[in-house]
Amino acid sequence: MSTIFSDPGWRRGSTLLNQESIDVDSAGKPVAGRELVGQVKVFQDVNPSTGVRNSNRLVYCVAARYTGATNLTSADAGKVYAFSTASTAGPDANNGPMTEFSAVATATNVNTDGRSIGVLDEYLTEDVRPNDIVWLVVKGPTSIQSSGTAIAAGAAIEVTGTAGRVTTKSAGATVASQIAGSSVGGTAGALVRANLHSDEI
Repeated sequence: MSTIFSDPGWRRGSTLLNQESIDVDSAGKPVAGRELVGQVKVFQDVNPSTGVRNSNRLVYCVAARYTGATNLTSADAGKVYAFSTASTAGPDANNGPMTEFSAVATATNVNTDGRSIGVLDEYLTEDVRPNDIVWLVVKGPTSIQSSGTAIAAGAAIEVTGTAGRVTTKSAGATVASQIAGSSVGGTAGALVRANLHSDEI
């Protein structure tokens, strides 16, 4: 079996198609990557550009197709996205849930609706074009954009508002167990280290 089917062949920090053209079929659905979308790959917790090791834990990522209308940029890296619930109608219908995403997660998506979520690859250095495929972290250590308030080491966190960022968990709030403790927060858009939990994989 070709390794492209058992081990998706691109590193974190980039997309599957990079700057290659995105071909579509006669129905207007993207062709490239259909055999890869939804696959899970386990990475070391290492910065792919510098080689710096953040921890000895494993990071679980899902290859997901971006179906939004405009490009995502490196400014979106580390935001929390909700996987599409309508993926059965998309180009990756045969690959099941956790295959496509288009918008950042809201507090309601996560805490009330129980939507599956992933963090857009924090090492992203190139644009994610509509119908391209990128890594979303679904389990293990990752860096997530904070809402701008400080987050204490070890504090439980939750997605806040509609910006796909996190804040300290409100006292008494019922929060989905997908997101756990964090390190230190900062200003709006600052990346904070967190450990994601998932029962999906």
